[in-house]
Amino acid sequence: MKNRISCSAQELNQLDADMLQSVVGGTVFEEGKQYFSAQRVKILDADQTQIMAEVNGAYGVYAQTIKLRAGTLSTRCSCPSTEQPFCRHCVAVLLHQFHNGSSLKSSAKGAYKDPPPPSDSRLWSAVPHAEESEGAGDLNFWEAILFIDWVQKAAGLLGKEATLPPVPDSLGGVAREWVGVLERLNSQCLESEEDRFDALKSLQSAESMIDNLTGKLDVLRVEAEVAQQNCRVLEKQVKQLQDSLAEISKTSN
Repeated sequence: MKNRISCSAQELNQLDADMLQSVVGGTVFEEGKQYFSAQRVKILDADQTQIMAEVNGAYGVYAQTIKLRAGTLSTRCSCPSTEQPFCRHCVAVLLHQFHNGSSLKSSAKGAYKDPPPPSDSRLWSAVPHAEESEGAGDLNFWEAILFIDWVQKAAGLLGKEATLPPVPDSLGGVAREWVGVLERLNSQCLESEEDRFDALKSLQSAESMIDNLTGKLDVLRVEAEVAQQNCRVLEKQVKQLQDSLAEISKTSN
């Protein structure tokens, strides 16, 4: 889910609880506050105007990207919620930023890193070996099947849709880490495309403005040439009047 609203704040950590509640309403705010209070927010990267985070929601881990640029607050969450103008997970992230923003400004990029993709050996460890017990083997094998099925559904949506397919509740461990990596990759791809689109719109707007100014300049140039011609005509008329006055003065004398 992606949304944009106008915002007068200059930095994200200026958005306090009262401001957030007035925007999203009491119900969504309380849900987000509970997530924040339960320490279910994980900041991956943050500065004064941008946050990348994860929230452990009721049905899985969701990725958030929040930006504050030129008076516009942009929020994106991988959850399927239709809450407006942004969801409870983004509320939780903004509350976290408000209460911890001063420390994040100087340490976020160094202190929070995306979890490294699991190695091949860790991924394959989800598939049971022949000598493992029957119960544990069935569980790991089933998780691997669920993960492969999810990846096949998500592959065609990467970079195209804000929300990837729902993650099965029983999926955990290494597979869950891979899901988080793919969701963040998808969010970053969409953000890059959004930035490219915004830049293209700005370029088109600038080109339109230049064309408009060029047209006005052409009109002013024509008007200036006409004014110059009128000035030359007036100068001739003034010269003729001066000559006439001189002749009259001689005749009078």
